[in-house]
Amino acid sequence: MASKSKEPAPARVLCVSPAHPPGDPRILKTIETLADVYDVHSLLPWRTRTSAGVLPTHPRLLVRGLLVHPVVCWYLLRLRPRILHIFMPELLPVALLFRCFGGRVVYEVQENLRLKFGRKPRNNHPALQVLFNGFDRLARRYCSFVFTEDSYLTEYTSLRLPYAIVHNFPERSLATQTTQPLTGLPAMELALSPQTIHLGYLGLITLDRGLDTMLAVVAHLKQNGLTVNLHLFGRMAVDKATLHALPYYNDVAAELIVYGHVPQSVAFPILQQCTAGLALLKPLGDYPGSYPSKLFEYMSLGLPVITSNFPLYRSVVERHECGFCVDPTDIGTICAHIQRLVSNPGEANQLGLNGQRAAYDHYSWSTEAKKLLELYKL
Repeated sequence: MASKSKEPAPARVLCVSPAHPPGDPRILKTIETLADVYDVHSLLPWRTRTSAGVLPTHPRLLVRGLLVHPVVCWYLLRLRPRILHIFMPELLPVALLFRCFGGRVVYEVQENLRLKFGRKPRNNHPALQVLFNGFDRLARRYCSFVFTEDSYLTEYTSLRLPYAIVHNFPERSLATQTTQPLTGLPAMELALSPQTIHLGYLGLITLDRGLDTMLAVVAHLKQNGLTVNLHLFGRMAVDKATLHALPYYNDVAAELIVYGHVPQSVAFPILQQCTAGLALLKPLGDYPGSYPSKLFEYMSLGLPVITSNFPLYRSVVERHECGFCVDPTDIGTICAHIQRLVSNPGEANQLGLNGQRAAYDHYSWSTEAKKLLELYKL
């Protein structure tokens, strides 16, 4: 009897990022999607179920490179993957070396760095920009690309190898959640006072992303005799001296609840009880042409959104009637929309349901995951 031929082993993939925060949902979604098909190993500053090891990290780019590049090279030699998937441009030197030895590189672009270099608080030396430009040009010749935004194609032209646009939409299961906790947290941590207006923000906390605007909104609502709490989930990227010098900070410090970078299982049950989710990004860098992931997470949670009036954002929020798009500097209008939501709970509930339905039908990871896997087949 002829023996059955063995199926070829799945291709080995190594996913690497030296600086994404623990539990970053985009990184996890990508790794878990690939792991359904490929033999996936990950190198991150934290562990996942596919971890080959844990990378050292450091806030300074040059120090991080000296620490990380030798470790990545060692794991490439040890694991001998067929595909290297990198999430940050600082890994391009190692990735292009791997490409010289016959490997395939998938380079995931999560921001238009050329538009943001000068606004970065660190790792923004002109010499670093020159290095980035040089390696980025080489990547366009020798790497496959994953872009998280359609607008990045205006920057990345004349690509030699296949690419895919894979948006950072939330898991579809999130849009089916109710207001029940996503984890077994103590009730006292979840129950927010119904006599208070609760506003939620999820993501990196910076001035460009509207921290000063949110402080002004809370201050103006307080001046109108309202009780307000602002729940901030994410890493505070504003130093203490700058934060304390901001207008209104001292007036509203008691109303700020800063959680830091916490798992979604901690953030989401609290966000679900908020009056609105805020995404008041300023018209700087690549923000007007890039979806804020928080927008779709708010929608999936059934939370009315108040976001900047960029055409890209309006194409989602106004189309699906799930919140309000405003001038991110117009404090009065933002406050008026918040008070409208408080005064009209039925309307607020309908906006939340509209957003949740839209997230499930149009903005879920399930569609994006297919595009990622199709790119890997090319």
